[in-house]
Amino acid sequence: FGVGFCFTVVYAALLTKTNRIARIFKAGKQSAKRPSFISPKSQLVICSGLIFIQILINGVWMVIAPSHAMYHHPTREDNLLVCDSYIDASYMIAFFYPIVLIVICTVYAVLTRKIPEAFNESKHIGFTMYTTCVIWLAFVPLYF
Repeated sequence: FGVGFCFTVVYAALLTKTNRIARIFKAGKQSAKRPSFISPKSQLVICSGLIFIQILINGVWMVIAPSHAMYHHPTREDNLLVCDSYIDASYMIAFFYPIVLIVICTVYAVLTRKIPEAFNESKHIGFTMYTTCVIWLAFVPLYF
């Protein structure tokens, strides 16, 4: 529960910020009217909503398939007490939603990479997202 939740908190905030910047510049090209939901309060509500989705996913997962401690024998000499979701890899359910957030945030980072210097934090967010994608692309095949 905790690991997927932590990733969701980080990437929900980045997604909310890059989405806000993209909407501001998209609306600026179309009209002089200010886009909706760009105030700090609405950004907190959006970010909280994204985090709540992860809490809901994990809550449903814990109700449907609660975890139990079990003994795992990787070798004849080793006897480990582990969570049963570690054995069947069902803990990847917790990582699915953060991966979706990472992909969407990377798309927004690509879309907002050429904006004025006053908003150059999107370039840093873009670099962070590109690095995250490379690390996750290396992590998943190596871990499984």
